[in-house]
Amino acid sequence: MMTYLFGPFLSLLPATWRANLPWAESIRWRRAAFVSGALEACASLCALVVWYSYSVTHHTRVQIDLALRAHPNIHPSRPELLGLIGFIFVALNVVTWIICWFCFEGVVRALGAAFTEESLGSLPLWVIDKAYRLFRQRSRNRHRPPLVPDEVTWCEDGQGEALRVMSCRPKPTWKNRPTVRINEEFFRVEKSIPGSGPRPYVYHLRRLQPGEIIRAPVDYDAQAALSEPQQAENILVSIYRFLSGSGSVCFL
Repeated sequence: MMTYLFGPFLSLLPATWRANLPWAESIRWRRAAFVSGALEACASLCALVVWYSYSVTHHTRVQIDLALRAHPNIHPSRPELLGLIGFIFVALNVVTWIICWFCFEGVVRALGAAFTEESLGSLPLWVIDKAYRLFRQRSRNRHRPPLVPDEVTWCEDGQGEALRVMSCRPKPTWKNRPTVRINEEFFRVEKSIPGSGPRPYVYHLRRLQPGEIIRAPVDYDAQAALSEPQQAENILVSIYRFLSGSGSVCFL
């Protein structure tokens, strides 16, 4: 019921938005996307017919009357010529291209759901989602702490002695709790806790006991954060730097 009642409308959303819905698992997104794409294509086609009829009988007629008043010496007598002019006016209108785009998008979404099992959302919402994520990423990078080496110390955490690794950057590969090799010794990632200061990412590691299984060992380097790739420079900044540098060149 949810698939056909709310699914066609919710399938327009990007996949990341749909995954956060409380009833996302109860909707068959492939069927919902197919129905949504078919309805979008049919509705856009109907809107195109209505828009064309309205434009030819109202908007285009006004434009032709204004053109004839500006050039009274031109008197088109053939009705097919007027029809061709009206078609050109409609074809060059932005609204026509927007409606055609949504019709094309609906066909692609329906075919994608039917043959590739992909529930594609609407492109404008996808662009909004990407722009929002890019804005959040840039804001997050602006407030990130500076790059410093990791600080490794021993501590007591209530369960015994643990190796505490404080880093300025998160370690995504440690989320699955792999085995970490440090100075030819093996440790397992016990937990991660929030920190503060220049090293807000804190991890507790515990030395493996004899007989424990080594899972996906990774080598640890305390200087790895310093080799983080820098963000690509904005093209406008690159052009400005190039022009500023070339301004000091003397031409003979």
